[in-house]
Amino acid sequence: MSSIKVLKTLSAGKGIKLTLNENEGVALDSVDRYFTEAITDGVEAFKVPPHWHKQHDELMTVVEGRAKITLNGKETIVKAGDAPVLVARRVVHSVETFVGERAVIQERPSPGGDHKIMFFNDMFSEGPTPGFWHLMRVFYDGDGYIVLPVPFRVVDQIFISVFGSIAHLFAGSRPKTL
Repeated sequence: MSSIKVLKTLSAGKGIKLTLNENEGVALDSVDRYFTEAITDGVEAFKVPPHWHKQHDELMTVVEGRAKITLNGKETIVKAGDAPVLVARRVVHSVETFVGERAVIQERPSPGGDHKIMFFNDMFSEGPTPGFWHLMRVFYDGDGYIVLPVPFRVVDQIFISVFGSIAHLFAGSRPKTL
């Protein structure tokens, strides 16, 4: 039985919000237990720049509207009703919706757990446009790697490791709760 509860709503831009959700009707470690929903009214495009993860996969589902999902440079337009898109760990990916179109996109982490909703809570804890040091600390603490213009992902890891460590001196601590 599904029992979905919105735990928190975050502003992610003009007309864009992220809801951090919990489905209490499934096991704690299920990929369906915790998920993030990005909702845009279409005034601005919801854009997630290229990045990758070392420790988890993601399942992206377009619930309403359309989105351009790019995996390792290959763009695909995904619309509501299409199968979820699996974003495997270490795959460089980005997401973008379309101006003028309402869209709802869900993201579920695998392995399951609340780590992604805590990541987004942390990222947007200072508002919709996090500063450099805050972002470095969030990525360092949360299994996120920005993509640098070099062909070796190890350089991305070194960059986040160095700047993320330094960021701990300047940026606030990771929130422990929603």
